[in-house]
Amino acid sequence: MPFIVAGIEMGGTGCKVAISDDNGQYDSSYSLQVVTIDPTNTLRQIYEWLETKRTERPFVAIGIACFGPVDLDKTSKTYGYITTTPKPGWQYVDVVGAFKGLNVPVAFETDVNAPAMTEAALRGDSSAAYITVGTGVGVGLVLENIPVHGLMHPEGAHIKCERIAGDDYPGDCPYHGSCIEGMCKAKAVADRLQIVPSLLSTVPDDDPVWNIQAYYIAQLCACVIYLTSVKRIIIGGGLMKRNGLLEHVRKHVLKIINDYLDIPAITQHIDDYIVASKLGDIIGIQSGFDLAQRVVGNK
Repeated sequence: MPFIVAGIEMGGTGCKVAISDDNGQYDSSYSLQVVTIDPTNTLRQIYEWLETKRTERPFVAIGIACFGPVDLDKTSKTYGYITTTPKPGWQYVDVVGAFKGLNVPVAFETDVNAPAMTEAALRGDSSAAYITVGTGVGVGLVLENIPVHGLMHPEGAHIKCERIAGDDYPGDCPYHGSCIEGMCKAKAVADRLQIVPSLLSTVPDDDPVWNIQAYYIAQLCACVIYLTSVKRIIIGGGLMKRNGLLEHVRKHVLKIINDYLDIPAITQHIDDYIVASKLGDIIGIQSGFDLAQRVVGNK
């Protein structure tokens, strides 16, 4: 039986917090969006909202899906921290610790591993990759129903990539320049058009820049296929709402693979292999709920 739980989606631009209904599902009347400013004020706003709302809807656990890199090693002194993020002011911030005062169990995952688990469960897949494309680019992996951890967690968006013909953009990753994230995140697309990212919604669907962006996303998909053999790739994030972008990605993936793999799920049914998120804008929050359900179930 599901529990009433709280979910937090920590994003580089904005954060969402919500309390589930009795069935562990999203209820918009118990939700809040917070602009990601400095850590102290951002985390305080979320904490105070949860503290106030718990009297109306008492939750028994919190699940946090967080931008990273993060420390997921429960034996580490910095477990629950954001670590070497390029976001100014957020390096080595104790996210889990900020909510200990609420005295409920807190589950912590990346903002891509958590959606990967939720999406895989919704589709009945034992393995899946979840890629998000927006302010940043991330990839989460679930293999045999378990999220991939290790020394840390997947950071596939920082793989160096091959340039599409005619693209001289230098890349915008402060660590790697022209890695996949540096070539296809929102700012990279906007820079090519000489606009600010907030104006990307005004760019027509047939602008060539979307095909350029799709080429780099497709390289990440191909790497995921070659390295993990997941049963499905789900792509979400704000930029994936662009009409036609997913079709460009699929087209480029098939060209990159170049008939090397004879797997019908990819070669004949790619429309069902590389897909959009089932939950869209609420995937982060719902995956936070699902994390919280697991930690309650393991008590």
